[in-house]
Amino acid sequence: MGKPNRSNFLHSHVFCLITLCFLGIIIYSNSLQVPFQFDDEYSIIKNFNIRNIYRPDLIWEFTPSRFITYLTVALNYHFHGLNVFDYHLFNSVVHLVSAIMVWWLTLLTLSSPAIKDHKTAQSASLIATFVGVVFIAHPIQTEGVTYIIQRAASLATLFYVASLSLYVKSRLLEESGNEVRERHFYYYIASLITAFLAMFTKEIAITLPLMVLLYEFYFFRMRKQNNWKCYMFVILILPIIPLTMLTTASLKFSGMRMVAPAISNVSAWRYLLTQFQVIITYLRLLFMPLNQNLDYDYPLATHLFEFHTLSSFFILALIFIMAIRSFRKYRLISFGIIWFFLTLLPESSIIPIKDVIFEHRLYLPMVGFSLFLVSTLYVFLAGKTLRPLAITLFILVTIYSVLTYRRNMVWKDSFTLWNDAVHKSPNKSRPYNSRGLEYSNRGNFDQALSDYNKAIQLNPNYAYAYNNRGNTRNTKGDFNQAISDYTKAIEINPNFAEAYNNRGVAYGSKGYFDKEISDYTKAIEINPNFTEAYYNRGVVYYSKGSFDQAISDYTKAIQLNPRYTDAYNNRGNTYNTKGDFSQAISDYTKAIEIDPNFAEAYYNRGTAYGIKGNFDQAIADYTKAIQLNPNFAKAYNKRGLAYYRKGNFDQALSDYNKALEIDSKYAETYNNRGVVYFLDKDYDKAWQDVNKAEELGYKIHPEFLEQLKTASGREK
Repeated sequence: MGKPNRSNFLHSHVFCLITLCFLGIIIYSNSLQVPFQFDDEYSIIKNFNIRNIYRPDLIWEFTPSRFITYLTVALNYHFHGLNVFDYHLFNSVVHLVSAIMVWWLTLLTLSSPAIKDHKTAQSASLIATFVGVVFIAHPIQTEGVTYIIQRAASLATLFYVASLSLYVKSRLLEESGNEVRERHFYYYIASLITAFLAMFTKEIAITLPLMVLLYEFYFFRMRKQNNWKCYMFVILILPIIPLTMLTTASLKFSGMRMVAPAISNVSAWRYLLTQFQVIITYLRLLFMPLNQNLDYDYPLATHLFEFHTLSSFFILALIFIMAIRSFRKYRLISFGIIWFFLTLLPESSIIPIKDVIFEHRLYLPMVGFSLFLVSTLYVFLAGKTLRPLAITLFILVTIYSVLTYRRNMVWKDSFTLWNDAVHKSPNKSRPYNSRGLEYSNRGNFDQALSDYNKAIQLNPNYAYAYNNRGNTRNTKGDFNQAISDYTKAIEINPNFAEAYNNRGVAYGSKGYFDKEISDYTKAIEINPNFTEAYYNRGVVYYSKGSFDQAISDYTKAIQLNPRYTDAYNNRGNTYNTKGDFSQAISDYTKAIEIDPNFAEAYYNRGTAYGIKGNFDQAIADYTKAIQLNPNFAKAYNKRGLAYYRKGNFDQALSDYNKALEIDSKYAETYNNRGVVYFLDKDYDKAWQDVNKAEELGYKIHPEFLEQLKTASGREK
């Protein structure tokens, strides 16, 4: 028997990798512009802990047990701000690499001592490729890839599978007895490192030590020697589990959102009973990935002897027994089933989590399902030829790919996503609330109010729905009703910082400035990192003439969000009002550096330059502001004033005319143009402009008015 052709071996592997990558790129090509969705708002858009990559302590403070996940988010933000393309690109690459790791793990498994002499190992390349392809193409993976913040699941899976694969590679090299044996220790160290990364990416990685023991039992057990590396791996990794839990406020998993107030009395036992039915739903979605839903309306089980609960329990028990009984004859199938159950344990056992079901929780268990599906089809279809197996899997993967592409189309914007959820969960309040928010963002306030009303009808204690309805009413100018909604939200949840902030805005619209400041202060007391509340309170302090307090609040907002352009701009305005023009110019410049299209910052800096007598620089800034906003009447007016100060009356008149063309009721510009007409001795036009300015309520300078009377020889 001749030696295997190494060139063909490498070429087949390269072809497999290209196939995985090409398929993944195609089916997720329509997900790269999907906007931030759902929890992305709080985890990314409004998460100021990830805004400074040089402050990893803030990321750690936000969620220690998912530090690696949010570190990657911080890197995305550092280099690309809130450009969704780059976040999705990262997620897609993670998905591709995860699939490659699954492919590699399958290849390694098929060369393990327990499998390598079986018939299955002869088709290792084909089986591994299809396991990877099923993993990458299955539509259930869309939530773990397209939903940006759920990179926690996909990234943890990457590290999890990589760690196990490296461990297996180390064990295989150790037993190989050839010249590369000494390299096994490097793979072992790499396995420990990736295990550590997995543990601090998402809590689902806590099953990794058990998975290593399980793998040893399944695929290395026939070697009757003690395996110190297996036990050492578990000993080294297990202490990380309590560490990730103890770094949180409680012993519960920090990253998993705990039970909502509406179901706060759910017990661990009741949650477990519910999970029996949930897992059956998961299995249905794996075998028939139809009617996927972001927000399932799933009832809580009440007792074991309910028909659905008891029948689900028996079905799962039968599947588990089948896995045990098939251990010797169909080891890959058995391992795939046990992988599925073991990796579901962190989120589908006795730890109550706010949402009992989410599709992204299947991302890691999908490894087991992929192995089970391909191995089972191999057993039943791979006879004398592999053609029936290949054709069946090709058709299946094609169907999966089409469904994945179509599911990503549902994710294309918030409206299509939540509209889909409303139709599939018509009796659940959250989809209505979320669709209402999207209606409101689109300016369709009546439809938004209708959805919020429906959400509140379904759940009268839904604080977020009251808050969002208050926001819509506030936008419509119905401040009293808005305040009523915010107050109700606060009654339901006294620690609802956002509701206090929003009620403060409504109080400010009614002129109740003391109540406004009180609400902002309460919001900050609840959430000391509430950047928007500091900014809003700074605005009120400025309007009340408390400039030092305003500067203090703007400064705090900037510390929390170093890219907060409005805070820099407003702090610059405050310094400007105090006469500290150099500091004002510095703040405006910083705002412009962050956002080169910030027209108002150019305008304000031009004003500061003008006060300092730097008219050329002022004109340059006003010109830039006008380029960015051609209808910026104030910029034309101020540039006209700067031209006037330089003695360029024709340019000044041109700018004043343009400002009045944009805003025919701009009183100050009438006054300014009147001055230029006066200097040009065109007294009739000067009087017309002065009269118009006074008619619009502008106070004409008495000295100028007297000079105009004297020069023209007449009264108004």
